[in-house]
Amino acid sequence: MHPDQASIQQEWAALVVEELVRHGVTAFYASPGSRSTPLVLAAGRNPRADIHMHVDERGSAFMALGHARMSQIAAAWITTSGTAVANGHPAVVEARLEGIPMLLLTADRPPELRDTYANQTIRQPGLFGADVVWSFDMPVPSTLLPPSFVFTTVAEAVRRSRSGPVHLNCMFREPLHDRALSEGESGWTGAWAADVARWKNASTPWTSIPGGPGDSFTTAQQRAAAAQALQELDRLLAESQRPLLMLGRMPIPGRVEFRAHPGANSSSWPVLADISSQYRSLDAAALGTFVFHYDAILHDRRRWAALSPDLVLQLGRPPVSKRWQQFLEAVRPDRVIVADLAEGRIDPGHLVTARWDVSPHAMVAAVAQREYCPRDVAWAAHWKSLSRAASERIPSLMDATTAARAATGVLVEQACVREVTAALDGMQTGPVPLVLGNSLTVRHADTFSHPARGPLPVVVNRGASGIDGQVSTAIGAARAAGRRAVLILGDLTLLHDINALAAARDVTIVVLNNDGGGIFSWLPVASEEDLFTPLFSTPHGLSFKAAADLFGLIHEAPGSARDVGLAVERSMSARGGVLIELRTDRDQTLAYQREMLQELDRVLEEAVSLS
Repeated sequence: MHPDQASIQQEWAALVVEELVRHGVTAFYASPGSRSTPLVLAAGRNPRADIHMHVDERGSAFMALGHARMSQIAAAWITTSGTAVANGHPAVVEARLEGIPMLLLTADRPPELRDTYANQTIRQPGLFGADVVWSFDMPVPSTLLPPSFVFTTVAEAVRRSRSGPVHLNCMFREPLHDRALSEGESGWTGAWAADVARWKNASTPWTSIPGGPGDSFTTAQQRAAAAQALQELDRLLAESQRPLLMLGRMPIPGRVEFRAHPGANSSSWPVLADISSQYRSLDAAALGTFVFHYDAILHDRRRWAALSPDLVLQLGRPPVSKRWQQFLEAVRPDRVIVADLAEGRIDPGHLVTARWDVSPHAMVAAVAQREYCPRDVAWAAHWKSLSRAASERIPSLMDATTAARAATGVLVEQACVREVTAALDGMQTGPVPLVLGNSLTVRHADTFSHPARGPLPVVVNRGASGIDGQVSTAIGAARAAGRRAVLILGDLTLLHDINALAAARDVTIVVLNNDGGGIFSWLPVASEEDLFTPLFSTPHGLSFKAAADLFGLIHEAPGSARDVGLAVERSMSARGGVLIELRTDRDQTLAYQREMLQELDRVLEEAVSLS
């Protein structure tokens, strides 16, 4: 053992961080702690490592998640030992379900302190269970092991992280810090010291990995797989009368860029795009006849039989719309094909007849080269006429209903969300990352937001659909994008992650404050009049202005939906974080939704009768 344990641990940690950097992992998110001292110092001293500190381990883990989700390049999360590690588990769950690359560098006590009731010592190996794709318990740093052990372990962690989170549990023995290593100093001797010197003089990783970080959507292998899948699709479509394309949830990197295109033929197959598909935009019309507001169109179940497809091709993960899933389970198409690279099953209704392990973006690129026209022309025209009527009437219906409620001083959530997405679509500075909270927020955006003119990157944690860590996710996404992100979320979601406001310098936060859990008003339990409010809606009576003041954010409280869009536009040039608080009402939000959809049903019925 090297006589200076602190020095060898610093060197060991420096090798870990530098080898990660050489593999393209440059973003590190950490929280203050003692046992993680060697790792945090190594990241702080590395000129190519970008380290971000946050006081809460749950928040810093979600920041790493947001960074990786936005870039599809692994971000590293560093934490001290004990319950600090467990605080990162919600972000790890989301990363595992969504296949988000993350590297979890958890500092730990040495083995002789395990199961001894030593302070801040828990069983960290295996703590994340099945929620990581690979885990490894690193030994206490020692010169009895070759430095190549460190390099190759890091390389394996990076390689495995391409499909999800990887856990490297890093044991360190006190003393954790003594002095900084001098230039060229090493605890290893002989041939191992020569290995370290040779590695330091190089600029490449010790172990090379084919491809690169975030490369899984553009490889020749994936393009070939998509071409092969396209041949099978051509065969199946030749037998189909009513084929439909569903663009489900997809990662942001890898989105196909559509340039000039002639526009879809009037008889092209219907294309439905989830809010997080990255393709709900007019520039993607080359894929077919886009059906906007499909969730609202499917509100009236009497239309389902006439809209029933006999073949569905779903690219990506399941969409937000619960109504779409109910529709599928009711009409039961002859063929349901899912194309995605996820390891797990994507089949909540047990309807899938074929699963293709192909990048959904690669399939989008392949499908865009074809023009698929259903043989049932009347069926395709029916979808198109409903889409046109919904797109034309939803804005006017929202304006009329919003105006009728203006005198109450309470904003309409659905209209406000639509104004935010419209404001982002009009930005002249390029695509602004839009982060959507779960619960009602993402549903409002999916049902009512207008189609963007061009790419609008959408980040949403729909793997486990939790409401924790949403502000932190947005902070990580903004840092990965290198520009301000806009986050829309509910009041309880903000309360869950409120200490992240301390780091929200490049985020515009739009909070729908309906004084509690608004989504519960939509559920059958709302009929429990005596117990519903104290046990489910849980009103808090809080304003977030004091929180904005505490954490140094600009606070705005627009008085109308249109003012919301203007506030978002102003925030793009703000110096620091911005919190836009919208006072809404749970009961009115539910009533508005019902009125809107009932009126839209009537409008669509008229449109069908006239077509």
